[in-house]
Amino acid sequence: MNPLTEVRFLNGLDTIGGNIVEFSNGNSRVIMDFGVASDLTDETVESAIANGKLPNVPELFFNQPDKFDHEAIFISHLHIDHMGALQYLQADIPIYLSEPSYRLYQSLIAQGIEAPVDNLNPLPFETPVTIGDFTVTGFASDHDEPGVMALLVDDGRHRYGHSGDVRLNGPHRQNVDHWAQIFNEAKLSLFMLEGTTFSFDTAAPVEDQSQPSVPLSEASLQTAFAQTLEAASQLVVVNPYQRNYERLQAFVATAASQGRQMVFAPTDAKILEDITGNRPTAVLNDTVSLGDIKAEPAKFVLENQFANLELLAELPVSVYVHSNGEPLGDYDPRFQQLQDWLKAHNIPLQFLSASGHAFREDLITLAKMVNPKIIVPWHSFHPERMAETLDNETRAEVLMPERDLFYTIDEQ
Repeated sequence: MNPLTEVRFLNGLDTIGGNIVEFSNGNSRVIMDFGVASDLTDETVESAIANGKLPNVPELFFNQPDKFDHEAIFISHLHIDHMGALQYLQADIPIYLSEPSYRLYQSLIAQGIEAPVDNLNPLPFETPVTIGDFTVTGFASDHDEPGVMALLVDDGRHRYGHSGDVRLNGPHRQNVDHWAQIFNEAKLSLFMLEGTTFSFDTAAPVEDQSQPSVPLSEASLQTAFAQTLEAASQLVVVNPYQRNYERLQAFVATAASQGRQMVFAPTDAKILEDITGNRPTAVLNDTVSLGDIKAEPAKFVLENQFANLELLAELPVSVYVHSNGEPLGDYDPRFQQLQDWLKAHNIPLQFLSASGHAFREDLITLAKMVNPKIIVPWHSFHPERMAETLDNETRAEVLMPERDLFYTIDEQ
């Protein structure tokens, strides 16, 4: 083993998503996450690397020989900004992700939602895997993709922590408390902490910055959804994020409590079936038709994706509930298209969203819980805001690294 591990930040230092970090030591290398933070339309792999949209690891994209005999990629969760670059890989490098995320990925690939990727491997929580000189362990966490992991890297001398995307106000807070305690006991030399909420002027990420909604938890979201259903005299449409299958299940239960069936698009019904083992009873054009919905709209909740908006044109819709579905926010041009279409069809738009990201004060709480020697704030448009707060409120040294430089930590 070389005396010191080199840490290189490949992307994601001043943007939401695309955060990728590499740990290398001699002939061993592990990479944490492999996402994209911007549109790659009309880009070649070469130009995307040159423009900073893909990480500077050409040996993995062009299947060139590299100096590492032992290497692997670890994916914290299945959001595009953390795994979207996997589809461009040419090298047969092992890819590890949690068992729930592995099952979800296989379902998304089978339905053509994601491109096929070779050498995917499920990693059971808290089961260390050895990659050359490194040992990597994944821990169940809490985000709005239920398979999310926090990751711990050990090179035999130093330990490094990657929070992944994380929140403290979700239904699995105990997971975060657990890994934070383990990270604390490991006396991390370096902790990479996401800082999404420091990107915005609001307390939590919102879809429409001009009309910010009240931040909700997963529990209070369902309470608000029940109230929306109770007040609606016609059809309620909901646009969720299909990868948050726990919330999809919660929507089904809340709809049933109000005497309604939630009708799923076939692809999203198949995701729930693959992940939970239970196929929804109401599937569009299978067990429920548009005619059924039109005849008795107050009996149903219709799950709808942006690509299928036109299905709503002839239906009596009381309200369109946007719940972290695509288009996610006003930075996406399709978001204005969604608003314009709903306005033209006299359909009210309601936001019922729960962020997968911790509030600012919760991020500082988490930093104190872990108590590392050095913290890197990233996954934020404004990491300097987070750095300033960490400087003022924690004992950790704050590192603002530069992309593609190599860092070593030498401490006794």
